[in-house]
Amino acid sequence: MAILTLRCWSSDIGIVQSDPTLPITVSADGCSRWQQGEYEVYHLRGNCYLNQGLTYARAPEAVVWVDRPETSDEPTKMLVYFEGTNDSRVCVDYRNVSTGDRGQKTLGQEEASTWFQRFTTLSSIRFRLPATTQEPATRPAIYDRGLAQFDPQRRRQLLLAQFTEFAPAPDPIQTLPPGMRSIQLSPRNDSSPAIDSKPQPDGGRVTVVSGGIRVLVEGLPATDVPSAFGPIGIVDISTDRAVIWTAGSDLGFGGQSVQTQDTPLEIYMEGNIEFRQGDRVVYADRMFYDIRRQVGVILNAELLTPLPMVDGYEYQGLVRLRAAAIRQIDQSHFSATNALITTSRLEEPTYHFGANEIAFEDIQTQVFDPRTGEPLVDHRQMAESRGNFVYVRGIPVFYWPTFATDLRKPSFFIDGVRVGSDRVFGTQVATDLDAYQLFGIRNAPQGTDWGLSIDYLSDRGIGHGTTFEYNRPDFLGFNGQANGQWDSWGISDEGLDNLGFGRRTIVPEKDYRFRLFGQHRQRLQSGWELTGELGWTSDRTFLEQYYESEWDEQPDPRTGLRLKRLADNRSLSIEANAQVNEFFTETQWLPRADHYWLGESLFGDRLTWFEHSQAAYANINIADTPTNATLAGQFSLLPWEEVIPGSGIPISGNGERLVTRQEIDLPLSLGPVKVVPFALGELAHWGEALDGDDIQRAFIHTGVRASVPFWAAFPEVQDSLFNLNGLAHKVVFDAELSYADANQDLVDLPLYDPLDDTSIIEMRRRVLNGTLAPTITSLKFDPRLYAFRSGIQGTVTSPTTEIADDLMALRMGMRHRWQTKRGGPGRQHIVDWLTIDSNATWFPNDSRDNFGQDIGLVDYDLRWHLGDRFTIVSDGAADFFGDGLRTISGGVLLNRPSRGNAYVGLRSINGPIESNVLMGSYSYRMSPKWISTAGATFDLSDTGSIGQSFSMTRVGESLLVTMGINADTGKDNIGIRFLVEPRFLPKLRLTSMTGIEVPPAGAFGLE
Repeated sequence: MAILTLRCWSSDIGIVQSDPTLPITVSADGCSRWQQGEYEVYHLRGNCYLNQGLTYARAPEAVVWVDRPETSDEPTKMLVYFEGTNDSRVCVDYRNVSTGDRGQKTLGQEEASTWFQRFTTLSSIRFRLPATTQEPATRPAIYDRGLAQFDPQRRRQLLLAQFTEFAPAPDPIQTLPPGMRSIQLSPRNDSSPAIDSKPQPDGGRVTVVSGGIRVLVEGLPATDVPSAFGPIGIVDISTDRAVIWTAGSDLGFGGQSVQTQDTPLEIYMEGNIEFRQGDRVVYADRMFYDIRRQVGVILNAELLTPLPMVDGYEYQGLVRLRAAAIRQIDQSHFSATNALITTSRLEEPTYHFGANEIAFEDIQTQVFDPRTGEPLVDHRQMAESRGNFVYVRGIPVFYWPTFATDLRKPSFFIDGVRVGSDRVFGTQVATDLDAYQLFGIRNAPQGTDWGLSIDYLSDRGIGHGTTFEYNRPDFLGFNGQANGQWDSWGISDEGLDNLGFGRRTIVPEKDYRFRLFGQHRQRLQSGWELTGELGWTSDRTFLEQYYESEWDEQPDPRTGLRLKRLADNRSLSIEANAQVNEFFTETQWLPRADHYWLGESLFGDRLTWFEHSQAAYANINIADTPTNATLAGQFSLLPWEEVIPGSGIPISGNGERLVTRQEIDLPLSLGPVKVVPFALGELAHWGEALDGDDIQRAFIHTGVRASVPFWAAFPEVQDSLFNLNGLAHKVVFDAELSYADANQDLVDLPLYDPLDDTSIIEMRRRVLNGTLAPTITSLKFDPRLYAFRSGIQGTVTSPTTEIADDLMALRMGMRHRWQTKRGGPGRQHIVDWLTIDSNATWFPNDSRDNFGQDIGLVDYDLRWHLGDRFTIVSDGAADFFGDGLRTISGGVLLNRPSRGNAYVGLRSINGPIESNVLMGSYSYRMSPKWISTAGATFDLSDTGSIGQSFSMTRVGESLLVTMGINADTGKDNIGIRFLVEPRFLPKLRLTSMTGIEVPPAGAFGLE
């Protein structure tokens, strides 16, 4: 395709567009670096260069501001200011989206004396710079000129609007000279106050005001704000009565006075005091404040201040500090006597933290949004106290002598308490504590959370554990965004496991039972991504008993490390892992390397190439037989774990695995039909097959794929009952005819790459064993053959290498979308009204490939969104050979945000297992104070009731109190649970269970 280059000259270069998913590269001959508030600042000198995608910039000198995100999901933001000289101008090459013919990539080039641009990237920033020097003693002149590109007059007006939200509209902004401040006196209400101003012998002046006054002081020094923005600190005071001491002339009333920042200015206030600084608000009866030094004393005071954003969550309420006396030591530090901290706005809060003395630190840092340029206030709030109690309804429930915390979350010591009782664990009392607060760790690392848990289970013992979570820009001295979690929990178990029908009285294999779990991921600045994982469990039934939902739903944790590097459409990963749980089958890779090269264009887009090559040494360790007699009687080796199926002799599974799999596609367009002939080939070597010998395999998979789209629009379709505002029908028909041939059978190989998680594998053992009905041993239900018939071997990115064999199949599918418009005037948007996806496969050699049936793997998925909150869902799948799985389901989903949700559905299963299960659940906010939740599952066949649950939640002013009951027929268990949770936690357990958001009391006004 043609590439056009447009060249133009201008005094300045306009805004260019670049792809935020691409990395940014910065280089220069010289560099100095320093920190300015939330920004990293780089002063670049000589051959300055910047690149993102098709945007390239070059200049002799530049300044770069970088704002790194708190979480890996957020973009890194960068502001750049490039400046040229008479001999060397700023030159920018960029993607020009406004010119050029359709289908052509058009590049533009501009030159100018200066260039200012905002960038964002979800990838990395690559600095290719020499050793950086320290912060210069004086800022370079280009730094101030770069700040001027922010439009400082507009920024200053925005800052004043931010800081004087409650003040009357000020007069047109006049820039104060450096080192100066202004004072403005005005009435608090419509009536004029009484003012008496007298000079003092020492040259000062005392002004006594009664009847309501507002004092607006502008021009105070603001921490971490560049001086180019001018003095922006503002104090806004309203009070009934005041005495003002200052030096110099009369301040005047209704006008504005200007004086130097070091001029004494002190105010004593009485009656209905409202003191505002930044977005902090103080209410008091009496107060003294020294504006010059920004210190003061407050009596019978309350301080309200917001919390910072944590992990992308912004707390909707305010933190409230109330005390008999508060001393403001400086701009950011407070000391309170006989104080309480709470998020409640009630005079007598339901839940609060009290202390004899509290030192409170609220550092407000001015930052700017690189996208909009608007000013923001960032808070870092700390509290340190002695003689601490946690009160519930005025009753002390917890005491600790010392306390120190970063107030990122408004809870104190106790994060949650759960009480329950059932036949499996007995009476249960579970307590979650904040470890940082408990141990008085004042300067906890930013972006981390450390918790402790102490759990009492009357029938099992005392459990104990700890969790540590982090999301930081570095980890253990290594730069690069890192996030992870580590969890440990253990118990000296004195009871029996109840795992369901046929396993209700299992003696644990270990007396002391535990699990250690961890996940770590870090994007290193070198471009590599480091991933680590730990999953160590004491015995085979611990997770299923104590972490049942995790056992059923989460992927298996492995124990190992992986290094991965991405470069465009290529990736290289190197990993190694160890088996630490001998009671589960697992493959140790010692080590393994994988290389992917996907979608590479060849010969001018005529061909597309895909590649996956791997080299590894594998050691597959087969699960040990259980020591418990009941479990041992239900244990069987799976066919791919035995030397000979049915022999009971486990394989050794040691040896190298070398594989390369390549695919070449030839994309063609035959009118509206897209046709892609393809050929995939593989050469593979295993050091050990099921019989212990090495094995080589050649595999080919070739054929043709085709797809054709159709669409029709019917704007005249209008129906208020079915929420139709026009209708468009879009459908894509696709098909793949393929032929595969391999010189080895897949049943001769171990499954070095497992197809299922451990919970499914352990269930298969019991079904294969025959101790419990039903017994399923036919190859029709072998997961290897199901994956093979489904075409898992048809791509180079197949998750399992061993699954490949002879096969011929024609796969056909339809993707239907009926779409309409919804939304108010000017806000209409296109939504899916009805979607139906369906697939079917024809097997020409049905006796070999599909157990005698030429049609199989038929499935469909339907979603009918009749309204934004009402959906009908249905899905089904069928195989038509004897006892083949046939399943169909249908249901109705209702969702009302903040109010509740409900689902009713029926699923029917026929085949080796027959079941007709009716399911229903709902969560509903019955009133502002009550939430009810219920769920039930019934098998309409012989099984009958499977389980039910019901709970009621009382939404209190500070606490959420939940009482519930549940029944589990499989375990013959009935349980009662009682949960007390602070309402103001950033992440509520109640919300995760019900989907109903419960904001803090008073977040949106009085309740």
